[in-house]
Amino acid sequence: MPFGEGLSIALRALWANKLRSILTVLGNIIAIMSIIAVMAVIEGMNSYVENKVAGLGANVFVVQRGPFIITSHEELEKIQKRRRVTVEDLEQIRRSVSTASSIGAYDSSAHKVRYQERYVEQVDVQGQDLPILLPANFEIGKGRLFSRAEIDRSRPLAVLGSEVADKLFEKADPVGKEVRVESVAYTVVGVAKEQGSVLGVSQDKTLLMPLSAYQKQFGTLGSVSIPIEARDKESMAATKDEARVVMRVRHRLKPNQEDDFALESSESLTDFWKQISQAIFMTASGLVALSLVVGGIVIMNIMLVSVTERTREIGIRKALGAKRRHVLWQFLIESIALSTLGGVIGVLLGWLLCAVIRAATPVPASLSLVSVALALVIVFLVGLIFGIYPANRAARLDPIEALRYE
Repeated sequence: MPFGEGLSIALRALWANKLRSILTVLGNIIAIMSIIAVMAVIEGMNSYVENKVAGLGANVFVVQRGPFIITSHEELEKIQKRRRVTVEDLEQIRRSVSTASSIGAYDSSAHKVRYQERYVEQVDVQGQDLPILLPANFEIGKGRLFSRAEIDRSRPLAVLGSEVADKLFEKADPVGKEVRVESVAYTVVGVAKEQGSVLGVSQDKTLLMPLSAYQKQFGTLGSVSIPIEARDKESMAATKDEARVVMRVRHRLKPNQEDDFALESSESLTDFWKQISQAIFMTASGLVALSLVVGGIVIMNIMLVSVTERTREIGIRKALGAKRRHVLWQFLIESIALSTLGGVIGVLLGWLLCAVIRAATPVPASLSLVSVALALVIVFLVGLIFGIYPANRAARLDPIEALRYE
């Protein structure tokens, strides 16, 4: 029997029992929709983490009091007991780390920023030293950045994030105006280019000022972070080693003591995300596999019912000369078509779910052709594996007994 003829017979059989066919493949639909959505979110997040969340730059790492990601209350308490990273540490690193091309520093906290009667709550106020290495995509859109001399003199200057500038000044030019961070006045010298958001959190709700001015207002009890840019990717390890030696000497650590500071890079965040995504994928895969097995069993049962219902039809076909392989092929194609139908509907619903996730949440979802192809291959195999027994049972029917069946 040609494949086209077998497929035509299978589709006519499915169409004749539309509701039963849809209910039969419901397990496949739910399983494929779920795995498509999970894979789309994971793929989208992988790209998102690499480009935005972990976008420190290929050659940049940060010396700070603790890691980017803290996973337990005990770890938080341990970090809070560590010595602070100070401006003196920064100065020593600048004197001693010879393989770095740039070394900066920053500290930050959330504060209210006001201009006349307008104000913005919970602005990320950053005290920055030069050069500004974090955020990695920082650029001035209007005005200028404060200079090295202005940092040394603790000048009260500010560079506004685009969101803060828009809310405080609307369409007016903020450069030259005075804003107040809590009760202290700062002269606006520039506005940063728009940076967008990360997982729905705006990166433009910021205000940058000289680190010295920040510490003059808010004190030096906080721990600064020191981003360091190596000359190239090859010298990254050597630069990290130099910075680690400087910090261990500064903190008077013995050889057998662990670091009381962290050296964090993009890899720290991407590795953490990979662990999470792998756990999510493995859990989802287990649930999907269970759903597919259940769906496959349902398909096999329905195909057995179909064989029973069409016993007389099988007898007639065999009496007219159909061979065992023809009957086997017919029912196998029907099983595969039934399973694949569920897969196609599941892919379409998964794509729709991805669109809803992108529109309604800050979570990115990117559906790839590889995911779709993998899903269709899986449902094809489910139809093939669970259709073999019913198809073989139909093929082995005795034509005389089949013709007698009522």
